[in-house]
Amino acid sequence: MRQKIFNFLREPQVASLTGLSKSTRWRLEKDGGFPKRRQLSRKSVGWLATEIEEWIQTRIAIKIGDITDKVDKSENYLSIKNSDISLL
Repeated sequence: MRQKIFNFLREPQVASLTGLSKSTRWRLEKDGGFPKRRQLSRKSVGWLATEIEEWIQTRIAIKIGDITDKVDKSENYLSIKNSDISLL
């Protein structure tokens, strides 16, 4: 059986990856729109790297959906499907 490894990201890493301020992330977290922080020790918190990565992927998917909707509704019809766009 393969053991799953969990990595935690600290504040500077999460800020860098998401581009969001602490207060914005705190508000989103409070409203259920951002992964919850985990208490690592008495004075430190972290976020599971997998949860932050998944959240970023959902933001990318939403943006691609917005682009697809705009392109499909334009006068110059151009079909873009999510499967045509490769994510890095």
